[in-house]
Amino acid sequence: MKLKHILPYIILAAAALMLTPSAPYRETEDPEIGKVLRCAIYPECHYTLNRALLQKFADDISVDARIVPVDKNGNYLDSLREGSVDLVVLKYNDSLEWGGGVMASRLFMDSTAWLARSDKPYNMQTVNLWINDLEGSSYYDRTRKALMRGMGGKSISPYDYLIKKNAARIGWDWKLVSAIIACESNFHEWAQSSAGATGLMQVKPGEYSADTLWDPAVNIAVGTFKLYNYQRTYIELGADSLDCIKMTLAAYNGGQGRLKQCIEYAEQNDIDPTKWDNIATILPQVTFHAGEQMVKYVDKVLAKYGEYQILYND
Repeated sequence: MKLKHILPYIILAAAALMLTPSAPYRETEDPEIGKVLRCAIYPECHYTLNRALLQKFADDISVDARIVPVDKNGNYLDSLREGSVDLVVLKYNDSLEWGGGVMASRLFMDSTAWLARSDKPYNMQTVNLWINDLEGSSYYDRTRKALMRGMGGKSISPYDYLIKKNAARIGWDWKLVSAIIACESNFHEWAQSSAGATGLMQVKPGEYSADTLWDPAVNIAVGTFKLYNYQRTYIELGADSLDCIKMTLAAYNGGQGRLKQCIEYAEQNDIDPTKWDNIATILPQVTFHAGEQMVKYVDKVLAKYGEYQILYND
């Protein structure tokens, strides 16, 4: 694992923005597609798979996907007509009547249809072109098999695409970020702790509202950025790559304040503060039960990471 040479996150983010290719499914700039694609998915429509596909679609046309929480009694065709959502995913059958103002994509994936407003035909043209390419792609094959048959092969979760993208920005192995998410939420995007930590990476609301953090794209981006900031502290301290990762994981679990206490204790007692083994010994002495939990968390994440390294190959 090569983590010694990590470019500053801000430079990477700027470079990513500068190098983002033009959307492959737009021949011309499309004024009908805004910067945020608001989507509603009916629960009977392979929710997790469609969510992953919608995120991929949004990325491919260079917009952000926002999934609208669905009330099983709600009428999202009305929401589509009124313009409060841009796409609705549902199970197609011949008895369904859209009424005015709605058009359906070509059917795919066991009669799933994506619906858009009929007064914006370019939107549906874009969707259909994308679906045509999707069905012959290795991405679709891998993602569908993983979600339908219980995760295997090269897929860890429905969020692999987002995890890989954000892990690359901070120079981390995506399987390590996946291991963190597995330990934090077991890939349940609606997870919430008693302390208010929210979503896949159990991020506490701060600059972002709790409602925003339910979105996997936002949650993973914020969580990985926290990892980057924490790691930078321990690089500056002089920790080597593995010790730095362990300290970063401990800080992510229990907070940088507790780790700072242990580092100061080590410095005052002529103990090398750059070595995780030293900090792991001090943590329970200085921060008691919280410190014990932090040490266990680091071991748990790295054990899960070891499993992923064996089971899932890039």
